[in-house]
Amino acid sequence: MGKYDVSYPGQDFSQNLVPKFLDNAEHRIPLSRFDKREVWPSKMFTIKLELDEFMRNHPDMPVYDASQGDGGMSLGGIPKQEIAQALLNYLPEERTTKYGDPVGSFVLRKAIFENYYKFDSETGLSPENIVVGDGGRDLLQKWYQVIVQSIGGNGDFIIVSAAPWGSYPEGSYINGLNMLCAPGNPDDGFQITPEGIDQCIDSVQKCGHKVIGIIITSPDNPTGNYLNAEELINLIEYATLKNIKFIFVDLIYQAVTDPDIGCYDVNRIYKRLTPEARERVCFMDGLTKKAGASNLRNAHLVCGSLSIVKKLKGIATHTILPNVAGEAAAYEIYKQENPLAHPWVRRVIEPTAQSRTIVKRRLKELGYKFICGQGYYAFINVYPWLGKEIPHGKEVKSSSGLLIKAIENVEVLKSYLTSQCGLAVIDGLVFKQPHFIRFSYANTPDYTDGAITRLDQSLKELL
Repeated sequence: MGKYDVSYPGQDFSQNLVPKFLDNAEHRIPLSRFDKREVWPSKMFTIKLELDEFMRNHPDMPVYDASQGDGGMSLGGIPKQEIAQALLNYLPEERTTKYGDPVGSFVLRKAIFENYYKFDSETGLSPENIVVGDGGRDLLQKWYQVIVQSIGGNGDFIIVSAAPWGSYPEGSYINGLNMLCAPGNPDDGFQITPEGIDQCIDSVQKCGHKVIGIIITSPDNPTGNYLNAEELINLIEYATLKNIKFIFVDLIYQAVTDPDIGCYDVNRIYKRLTPEARERVCFMDGLTKKAGASNLRNAHLVCGSLSIVKKLKGIATHTILPNVAGEAAAYEIYKQENPLAHPWVRRVIEPTAQSRTIVKRRLKELGYKFICGQGYYAFINVYPWLGKEIPHGKEVKSSSGLLIKAIENVEVLKSYLTSQCGLAVIDGLVFKQPHFIRFSYANTPDYTDGAITRLDQSLKELL
């Protein structure tokens, strides 16, 4: 007699008395070992420690945080009363905490489809082609997992720009996919080109691998480079022509543009694509940037292929489902006929556009070389200041506590600006560009103006 009396006489449970493989031999993951590097935490979550050092030593001086693309912090975010009301409006009258749909509630997907993108019948799309996730990182992880699931292995390559967002390569690496940066000219915003795609494919083939995917970002993080619709279509089609199976178009900053630019007409772009390209492409957007809703975690994909949707749904059921607070906030915006007119969106995109104008004007007047198109960021070339001695009275220490006497690299420059000058930025090493810093202007115009003044004063002390 065991702990529970559940067996009937004659019932055979012998198969449970030996180890049992869950997958047949042909479906088991083969044993493979290699020197896998560590995945490091994002610097955006650690740079605050250096800014705190300046605040402790200079309690009466203002500080400027131009490091993070976090409109929820820099522009005040969504008032808690408004979030609470959106949640009350969204939740049903009963069973309010039941499981939701793994790809997002239908009412939300329908609102995104009809009001945000205004897809028409010529696209052949429906709300079923929309997949909601727990923010952009969640959807990227799931997209990587779809690739691995689809090819039945790992080790293939994904193309990104010469200055990729720091989480692109870390996320792909976690999922067993390699990544390489396409050739890119800084004078062209490090933009991916057809010629660069060709060179990537050639390089990967020479080492016995294959290019399986590409990520195209516009407006770009960190550079702010902006692709017009024609450039976007041409890159998607060229990737399709070169038989790149998975194409990810990251439009998370598309609403954060100058008033005369606005969002892409994704409905028109999609209709311009060939049937082959439509099957491969996924467009991503979300709340984090346009509404400063960083901690609400809500983003969505427009998937041309229902096969990809099916795989994403399967992955979501075993990993992360969209959270209800994020869905409520998203529905509050997308249920409007013109989502970009919602106050939550306007509170972000209007001051950011004003700050963008200031950044372009002042950096040009001060003689800096920089990239600043749309979105949240300017990518500033700081090459002339590398190698300069750190001024007397200012101390920058290494991670081991040793005093650093000169700006040895852009990471030291970042620490100098943050801990000694009260200006937080992100160093370009995060984005594979050792001569640049990323400067976020997702702030009020006055704050941004002050941050530029502090940057200029701090760099002039090095000359």
